[in-house]
Amino acid sequence: MKNYFKRVRLGILGILFMLTFNSCQSNNSTLDDEVSNEAPLPPPPTIKTNLTNHKKKFFKELFKDCNLSGDKKSLVTACDFSNEIVRSNANKLAGQNQGQFNLGQVCDIFDYCQSNWKYVNDPKSGDLVQNASFTLSNGLIGDCDDFAVLVCSLVLSIGGEARINYAFNDKNGHAFTEVNIGNIDVTEYISMRYKSKDIDGIWTRTDNSGNKWLNLDWFAEQPGGPYFDYTNGTSFYILQNYCEDFVK
Repeated sequence: MKNYFKRVRLGILGILFMLTFNSCQSNNSTLDDEVSNEAPLPPPPTIKTNLTNHKKKFFKELFKDCNLSGDKKSLVTACDFSNEIVRSNANKLAGQNQGQFNLGQVCDIFDYCQSNWKYVNDPKSGDLVQNASFTLSNGLIGDCDDFAVLVCSLVLSIGGEARINYAFNDKNGHAFTEVNIGNIDVTEYISMRYKSKDIDGIWTRTDNSGNKWLNLDWFAEQPGGPYFDYTNGTSFYILQNYCEDFVK
C-alpha cells in the first residue's frame, strides 16, 4: 500500500512539473515572438551635401554686428576640429557607424555629448567660449555655447558641415548647433532609433539653397528635437568664416 501511494505522489509531481515546464516554454515563446516582431534599425542614411556657398560683399561684411562683436572670431577659434584630441574622439564615435558621413554618426556624436554633459556657468565677468579640445580633455563640462562648439567641431572633424547659432527671445539667449543634411529624409531612422522618447516631428530649418539643417541642441534631447523658443539670432558658419542674422 505504501508503495502504491508513493507511486501516486510521484505521478502527481511529474504532472505538475510538466505543466510548469510547458507554461515557461509558452512564456519564453511569447517573449521571443515579441523580440522577433520588433523591426531592426535601418541603415543610417548617407549625408551627401556640397559645402554651402555665401556671397560676401566686403563693406557689408565689415560692418555686420556678428563680425564687429567678436563672436564669429571666438567661435571659429574654439572649433578646433583638426586638433588630434577632437579628431580621435570623433573617429571613435563615428566608427560605430563606419562608412561615409551618415546620420548614424551624427546621432552617435550627439548621444555621447548629450548623455555625458555636465552644465556649469561661465564666470560673471564675461562669456567664455572653450575650445572643443579643452572641453573633451576637461570631462565635457561647460555651458550651452561650449556644448554647441563641441558638437559642431566633432561633426566638422568627420566631414560634415555644421553651424552654430546664437538665438534670443525677450528673456533669454541660447546657443545651439545644426548640421546640414541636404535633402535626405531622416524621419524613419530618427523615429526608430529614439522610439523610447516622445517625438513630435523632426525639427529642421531650410536655407535659401534648399538644404535642411537638423537641430542638435542639448535641450532637444535627441537630433531633430524641438528648437529653443527664439525670435531672432545669428548663424555662424565655421568653415566659411561667415555669419548671418535670422528671424523666426
